[in-house]
Amino acid sequence: MNQEILEWVLLLGRWIHITVAMTWIGTSIFFMWLDRTLEFNKDSKKEGHVGELWMVHGGGFYLVEKLLMGPTKVPEHLHWFKWESYWTWMSGFFLAILIFYTGNGTFLLDSSVSHITYWQALAIALSSMIISWLFYDFLWEHKLTKSQPLVGHALTLLWLAGMSYFLCHTLSGRAAYIHIGGMLGTWMTANVFLRIIPRQLKMVEASKKGEPVNEDWGKNAKNRSTHNTYFTLPVIFIMLSNHFPSTYGNQWNWIILLGISAAGAAIRHYFVIRLQNPPRAKVFAALGGAIILIVIFSTRENVSSSLAVEPIPVTSVNETSYGPMADIKGIIKFEGVVPRGEKLQLPPGCSSKEDMYSNEVIVSNGRLKNVLVRIIKGLEGKSFTTIPSESVVLDQRNCMYEPRVVVARVGQKVEFLNSDPVLHNVRTITKNNESFNDITPNKNDRIVKIFNKPEVFLQTKCSVHPWMTAFLAIMDHPFFSITNESGEFLIHNLPLGDYTLEVWHEVFGVQTREVSIKENMELEFTFKK
Repeated sequence: MNQEILEWVLLLGRWIHITVAMTWIGTSIFFMWLDRTLEFNKDSKKEGHVGELWMVHGGGFYLVEKLLMGPTKVPEHLHWFKWESYWTWMSGFFLAILIFYTGNGTFLLDSSVSHITYWQALAIALSSMIISWLFYDFLWEHKLTKSQPLVGHALTLLWLAGMSYFLCHTLSGRAAYIHIGGMLGTWMTANVFLRIIPRQLKMVEASKKGEPVNEDWGKNAKNRSTHNTYFTLPVIFIMLSNHFPSTYGNQWNWIILLGISAAGAAIRHYFVIRLQNPPRAKVFAALGGAIILIVIFSTRENVSSSLAVEPIPVTSVNETSYGPMADIKGIIKFEGVVPRGEKLQLPPGCSSKEDMYSNEVIVSNGRLKNVLVRIIKGLEGKSFTTIPSESVVLDQRNCMYEPRVVVARVGQKVEFLNSDPVLHNVRTITKNNESFNDITPNKNDRIVKIFNKPEVFLQTKCSVHPWMTAFLAIMDHPFFSITNESGEFLIHNLPLGDYTLEVWHEVFGVQTREVSIKENMELEFTFKK
């Protein structure tokens, strides 16, 4: 699809989704408030009278009265609140198809999370909503939960926790959040479509025929409607979080999701009971606020402008004082069928007009790019503390990291640059250095970091666009090289001696070779598939 057309389709789809969601959620909140605000009128002569409420709006008074079905005849004109729910789910599923289910899982998959295939991810995504509904519906139709609702609440929360953990460790963080929202949205819409409306229809038909109305139908419909109102704030949070990679891109994303969902339910409970039980309502409001603060501070990743305030200072050690030196140069070859990357469905705003593919493997004329060549043994006892003054730049360009593999020295500045007119974030997955998760929302935004510990490799991600990956090696010596498009590497001014040389590629693995450096040397390595 043309990018400009796709952008308009996505925009209009979101507009419809938000509009109908607002009407549905607003209706849910209004009726929950109305049921708890009605006042019984002892002078009412109407059969089935439950309560009434006077309201003022738009320069006039409104009188709302609730009458039970059965004693009250069915009105000639009856409005049903259902299409708001149906259109919210349908528009949400339409957006999920366009964003997550097309493009071979461009937004659905994240190699740093799991290595499942597109079809496995698609099956998990769809079944997470279908199977979750079957579980939820079976649970709340069971006689045990009807008599012991606390059991149902506990099992529902356990299911939500389990699904949050599972999806956040299977799909991309962004997809996991949206599919937890889709799971809750499916519960809510299926409650309306399969339980609330059908049972209300039975009650209406019974009232028309003058037959007794089954009170259990009304209780069950009311119970499902009450469930829906507690799901509203978590679902709204998930919709908003799509624009905040600090949530779904966090290493504790599933904890954030559960914590904020619990806080939203607690805050919603405050509004539900605040008129009938103000002291208890205040406890739940405070609980919701406390949970939010706990989540914020317990899952906080490094957000400083650098991981060290100042670069490691240059010492007086002379890195050329280890005697005669030589160069190692060579090429990295590749033999076999070159694996082609997955075709990417880039979002509007990525400026490349050509088809784009993931760039794990780049081979040109049988030569392999992005191979790290480094000395891993033989430098013991030697110190190399002169830090290059220039920065290493890792660019976010055309919704890809460029270069894909890069090396910086311990203490050297690393700049993460956004060259795209779209929001990116920079999230690191580290073992030795402190991780961080910062956003680069505008074109030409830069984040400057300094890493103080050696690490091979520190992985860099963009959680907004989960296919965006780069590998950053932090080295404590200067004897390394990354192959260019011609597969060439050069390690300059290596002191003469015996060493272990390692060549690494993210797909094809590692090779090592013992070398004795007595003079300039040329080497050749071959990866095969």
